[in-house]
Amino acid sequence: MSNFAKIPAPAISVGAEPAAITNSEYLLRLVAAQDKLRSAELDFLLVYADREHFADLVHLTGVDPRFEEAIYVLSPDGLGNLLLGNENLKLWPAREIGIPVHLYQELSPLGQIRSSPLQLTDLLRTAGIETGSRVGVAGGKEFTAGFVQDPVHALSAPAYLVDALRQVVGLTGSVVNAEHIFKHPTSGLRTVSSAHQIAHFEYAAAVASHSVMTALGHLHPGIAANTLADTLFDHGIPLSCHTMVNFGDRQGLYSPSANVAQLGDAFAIAQGLRGGLTCRAGIIARGPEDLVGPAREGFPQLALNYFDVLIAWYEAATVGAATGDIFAAAESKRDRTVFEFALNPGHLLHLEEWSQSTFEQASPVRLQSGSMVQCDIIPVSTTPGLHVNVEDGVALADGALRAELANDYPELWDRVENRRRYLSDVIGVTLDESVLPMSTMPLWFTPYVMDAQLGMTK
Repeated sequence: MSNFAKIPAPAISVGAEPAAITNSEYLLRLVAAQDKLRSAELDFLLVYADREHFADLVHLTGVDPRFEEAIYVLSPDGLGNLLLGNENLKLWPAREIGIPVHLYQELSPLGQIRSSPLQLTDLLRTAGIETGSRVGVAGGKEFTAGFVQDPVHALSAPAYLVDALRQVVGLTGSVVNAEHIFKHPTSGLRTVSSAHQIAHFEYAAAVASHSVMTALGHLHPGIAANTLADTLFDHGIPLSCHTMVNFGDRQGLYSPSANVAQLGDAFAIAQGLRGGLTCRAGIIARGPEDLVGPAREGFPQLALNYFDVLIAWYEAATVGAATGDIFAAAESKRDRTVFEFALNPGHLLHLEEWSQSTFEQASPVRLQSGSMVQCDIIPVSTTPGLHVNVEDGVALADGALRAELANDYPELWDRVENRRRYLSDVIGVTLDESVLPMSTMPLWFTPYVMDAQLGMTK
């Protein structure tokens, strides 16, 4: 059973800089993608990217289109063809690794210069697509049977691109959804990360958690949410989701406002950087004596049961564990009279905050070595107005991957080992050896945020 206890805060452990993703790493990813498209019996893989659906393209080429769009056509041989707008035309490392780049100005924002008119159908043919071609499209999302009539042919890429593709391949060709190449829960290219990618993500996760921890230390009655948001930092790492700082009834996905914190308010602070997200939610108080009404008894009951569920999740996680078993472990500790799960209790993450999840009842899907996994258990309290949240990520690594990380990134490995020791020695939670905490404050939770010494333990 969980307890409230006076405990030390974890030591801050953030690397000096993110690990680099080298050109050779990108070339290996392209080869892996070509293997996947051959296995899927496709002639081409087309990756569409925009501000929201950027991760597949960034993974393969390092090119992030930001406020433009981008189209990448990859065949089983060669380096493919990349179509970019005006401002992305010279982005690296796509050119550096030899990918042919073509200007297609319609990918640029509306009203920008259109001095080189070209038909998209002609550019697709230049990339090799022709009548009868079988093209798989990765547009950021797959679709679920029961919600669309034909999930195989339902695409999340924009209509102008899909129309052009279908015009080029004709009635004898096919255009199908191929997002599974990247996001299949066990075999997707971005379901499993290399040691270098994990090291890159660890920096982001550590910065995000350090940032949230810093903001927690500045939270007090009278501070405005947008002022508190100024204490967060990102070290220049792109966000994976918008920043959330909220008090009182303003909870969930809101951005920071001028709302002022009051004693007894619920709070939530979340920051997501590409590779890691940390969230903490609790109550603005020194202890139960600051609470009135149902919150005085309801909040500690919620915090204690929620922490029991968290511990069960962490202790069940391991390489090879079925996500249904982890769900069952968490569910077995949940008091249904106290809270419900808002969403799946956990998901995979990558460059985006949520890439895939199979954390559901009876799921047979097993976690893979190299997966980045987010412990994301959002409780919906049966007592209105109460909120808690402790969200961080872990990497899963078998013996070979752990040895590679320890050898190539010894300082990272020291940070991971220190986090594991904090969990076992202070929190009382022993992780499986395959579970590597990415956050600099794993399971550190001060539910009464004005008492930074009062945490929670097993």
